[in-house]
Amino acid sequence: MQKKELEKRFKEFCRNLSKKDRVAIVHHSDADGLCSALVTAKAIERITGNKPRLVMPYEYGNRKQGKEITSLLKKEKTNTLVILDLGVDSQPRELIGKCKFQKCLVIDHHKLYKDLNSEKIVFLKASFFTKKDPSKYVASKFAYDLFSKIVDIQDMDWVACIGILGDMSMESWQEFIKETIGKRNVSLAWLYRFLDLIAAVEVIDHEKIPELFWEFYNAKNPAEILENKFSRHLKEFKDEKDSLVKEFEQKCEKQPEIELMLYEMKARHENIKSYVINEISEMHPNKTIVLIQYLGKRVRFSARRQDSRIAVNDLLTDTIEGIPDSNAGGHVPAAAGSIPTKHLEEFKRNLISSLRKKKAK
Repeated sequence: MQKKELEKRFKEFCRNLSKKDRVAIVHHSDADGLCSALVTAKAIERITGNKPRLVMPYEYGNRKQGKEITSLLKKEKTNTLVILDLGVDSQPRELIGKCKFQKCLVIDHHKLYKDLNSEKIVFLKASFFTKKDPSKYVASKFAYDLFSKIVDIQDMDWVACIGILGDMSMESWQEFIKETIGKRNVSLAWLYRFLDLIAAVEVIDHEKIPELFWEFYNAKNPAEILENKFSRHLKEFKDEKDSLVKEFEQKCEKQPEIELMLYEMKARHENIKSYVINEISEMHPNKTIVLIQYLGKRVRFSARRQDSRIAVNDLLTDTIEGIPDSNAGGHVPAAAGSIPTKHLEEFKRNLISSLRKKKAK
């Protein structure tokens, strides 16, 4: 489907929204996901006059969370579903296949696996709208640009900037960020304070992400957000992240011939993995970084490669091939997934083999 046709379908979706609609938003639980939900929820309220009935975070492969979401959607009798920053097309049965809705909007910037556009679904991938690396057209900026065609949401520009920083895409949007901080007479460090707050809550008190969403949403002034009760988590988050980065530098397994740095990480908080590997990848942009984390019967892993010479989303997809009950996906420079713990050694063998094959090409 062509960009013009998709824009037309998006505008029709927005024009057909009304006060009678019971809208639910499901978003990725990271900073870009949360920020895309904030932008979208404000736009929907300005279009319909009503706030969304539900706004819920979702993490890939979290079956318990998925069941809770489908149960809440049924309980609230929502008829309109908006999914943000989630590559639902890679595993459409996992979320979208279980949620009942009359109409659905998906805004996402992950790799395209399957076009889900249908009579009921408006499916918008960044790759349909840009020739740039779609991973850099983050969901918060993508949503901001789309809804700006329908309603005035200029006051949400700073929120889109936080999402950009959260997905490490500042280089692609320098002018937008510069314009935003100039217009608001703030600094880049000011934006990073909000990003750190979101990260701290995601890691230390993950269940409170919906509450944090409404703290952002209802704040009359952004400064109020930095003074809320969640700010107490900032020091604990920073201390643990810094400690884990230091451990990585000291203990990681290095395989220079395939430019791999591999580490099995032990952390107090399971959701800190992404923030640790993001910092490490900035320190080693020309290496393939893989972090492995044990979670009982399952293992979660993340991969980064900032110079994009290895597409880590494809790398992880190749690595889990043949491993039952496994999942992986993401972007060219950043991806993640999980497998049953008993298959960890097979995963590591596959990873090294896949990297050697890619290196040989």
